Amino acid sequence: MLVLKNCRFVPFLTEDAAFEAGSVVVEDGVIREILPETAQLPADAEVLDLEGRTLLPGIVDLHTHLFYEKMEDIYTGNAAPQPTVTLNAYRYAQELLNAGCTTVRDVGDLHCRSALYIKKMVNEGKIRGPRITTSGPIISSNWTNLDSLDIYACGSDGFRDAVRKNFANGSDFIKLYGSGSLLMASNEPGYPLLESDEVEAAVLVARRNSSYVSVHAHGATAIDMCVKAGVHTIEHASMITEDTLKYIDDNGLDTALVYTLYAIDEILEMPDTYNGKRMHALIGHITESLCNAYNNHKNILIGWGTDVGLNLYRTDPMREFRLRKELLQMTNEDILKQATVDSAKIIRQDDMIGTVKAGKYADFIAVDGDPVKDLSVMYHLPAHVIKGGEVIR
Repeated sequence: MLVLKNCRFVPFLTEDAAFEAGSVVVEDGVIREILPETAQLPADAEVLDLEGRTLLPGIVDLHTHLFYEKMEDIYTGNAAPQPTVTLNAYRYAQELLNAGCTTVRDVGDLHCRSALYIKKMVNEGKIRGPRITTSGPIISSNWTNLDSLDIYACGSDGFRDAVRKNFANGSDFIKLYGSGSLLMASNEPGYPLLESDEVEAAVLVARRNSSYVSVHAHGATAIDMCVKAGVHTIEHASMITEDTLKYIDDNGLDTALVYTLYAIDEILEMPDTYNGKRMHALIGHITESLCNAYNNHKNILIGWGTDVGLNLYRTDPMREFRLRKELLQMTNEDILKQATVDSAKIIRQDDMIGTVKAGKYADFIAVDGDPVKDLSVMYHLPAHVIKGGEVIR
């Protein structure tokens, strides 16, 4: 049994606790109870004194690629030996956990399924790591030229078969490549790379497996087509239009948007490259679209994503917090929700993660200061990370 005492709570992320400070009792990896400051603590428990730090649920990162050490890996991943790729995935999982990401979603693995292997090792207790949900390799048409990442399919029958194979090989959900990429000179980000019947076939099979489809989509046409075909999460959503957002609202869809500002910022920092020039030309359009979705469509959930390689992530693992504040002018409360409870809802795991509540997993971070008043306290690594009741640091 573990007791976290002298905790400051964030009310909108702490359920069933009508007090601002107190203690959390953890047993068998789950929150047993949340107690006020005056309550007597169990005598036989291990105690971690948070000394007034703010206790938050663990961060949920919905857009990672665990194999991804550096940008070139996107194009050459399969050229690396499988043990090297798996070691990279292990190292990235450790880095994410150290930063307080207690749950991560891998949205595009290599054919050797390194993320699935690391997930298995974590679940069996053989290594430390975050809770991992993985799509396996991305399913795409043959326009992408990403042999290291993609399973190529054609037509509704081809996509239906590819989705079934991914589920048979252990995928938790399905990832499609729906539009051109901001990282590929051979593809314009506005171009749809799939047909609606292909997406619909993938969605149908996923739903029959009690799962869902996510899609890489930057361009407005591709996003709109995928939304209407029933995709659950739009990754990046860079140029989503008001018409598409209104369609989601008017039809009560559970479509969610997963922003990845860190990946955008990475490209902006390369202004002399082809992709950097293209991003600088598009950034005004992108920020306008993302701000419109955030400001004017509050019923549409926005998820937390980073989508950068390990080498960059470890230099500034909390950068996504700063970018959402500075680039999109989001409120502190909304940013904290996106990184926790909203992302948990998007992947349909909010019964066990996303808030501090009795009965949920004991996944926490503790930070110095009050992030509701001053988000900059989230720009640094948390003081403590706890996953499943185990003190990581």
